[in-house]
Amino acid sequence: MTHAELLTQILRGRLLLVGEFRGARAESAGFVDQRSGQAISYVRAVYIVECACRGVLDRAVIRQKRPLVDEPAQVQFPYEKGKRYVFFLEGFKLERGVFTGWIGDREPEPIEETEEGRCRAGGAAPPP
Repeated sequence: MTHAELLTQILRGRLLLVGEFRGARAESAGFVDQRSGQAISYVRAVYIVECACRGVLDRAVIRQKRPLVDEPAQVQFPYEKGKRYVFFLEGFKLERGVFTGWIGDREPEPIEETEEGRCRAGGAAPPP
């Protein structure tokens, strides 16, 4: 995603999180449906992202349901550690100092880096 496309999404009012990808894992999760009493299980992807959510360098945890996947081992994460990605959030919360967000079906998208626009999360200049 280019900087112009990112700005367009922001101006449309989309809820976005931009940060450096630090890691991801897949896990089994579930709940009990109150109406039917059935146990519902699904696979959830958990992304760890480094960003400046509150003005300082911080960690964000992003979750994504994967309804079409049966086992956590089947989930692939083709993301590069340290590279910046944009996450299209459906919602978020800040609980006990941890930013937690959740995304829908749209996968995180890499941000195209330009030499003049490069900076680290938190606004610090990149190393020389």
